Amino acid sequence: MTTEQRVKQEFESLKGQFVITQSHRIERLVAIGEDEHDLYYITYDGRKLTWNTCVGRLMPLKGYLRDMDYSEIVRLATLNHYDQKSYWRDNDDKSEQHKIDVEKDNIRGTDKFISDLCWDLN
Repeated sequence: MTTEQRVKQEFESLKGQFVITQSHRIERLVAIGEDEHDLYYITYDGRKLTWNTCVGRLMPLKGYLRDMDYSEIVRLATLNHYDQKSYWRDNDDKSEQHKIDVEKDNIRGTDKFISDLCWDLN
């Protein structure tokens, strides 16, 4: 199995879930990307995307935390993350525009997404 296949397989099993990044942040895994140098796990903190090199590891939280604790993280994200309708009080336009802006602002040079962005909370 190639590195890209392994990363895609891991993404499929974790997409939309909260993970701990190699920078010790709890963020939601939303995509994978690449540039001419590396593959990246792309995480979302509720406001912006972060490109985390796949050389580092992700630590999944779902299934490792108590269900009630993981559900609390999801509940707080539902209320506070800009991509969620509930943040904008059911104003679809603002949450959708935020997603478009975030995606557009994260493509520079040879950067590209090699998966669709997963905005679902899992």
